[in-house]
Amino acid sequence: MYIKKLSKNGQISVPLSLKKKLGVNDGEYVYIFMEAGRLLISKHHEDDHLNKVIFRNGKFSIPAELRKMLKICPNSLLRLEIHSEKGYITIVNLDNILARGQLNVNSYPL
Repeated sequence: MYIKKLSKNGQISVPLSLKKKLGVNDGEYVYIFMEAGRLLISKHHEDDHLNKVIFRNGKFSIPAELRKMLKICPNSLLRLEIHSEKGYITIVNLDNILARGQLNVNSYPL
């Protein structure tokens, strides 16, 4: 699990280890969609009409409509987790959890 900040441009860097486990290379498109209050990033999906984003230099942009639905702002703290057996990365907005004091981000790598 990694904790990352969203940049002011709506971008997030994905650690190399997560990128390798997902099996995506720079310049490739991945699907990004919302499910159960979190974002999922997947290299493959049966619905070809979902949002697609491109990995460049280990970063990708989260589309504005998804940022709005999940209340993700610049400098929002996001938790990234790989689910390699299912082939996706989950992204959860931690701002609300932090506001309630239910998480200590100092115990996770940034």
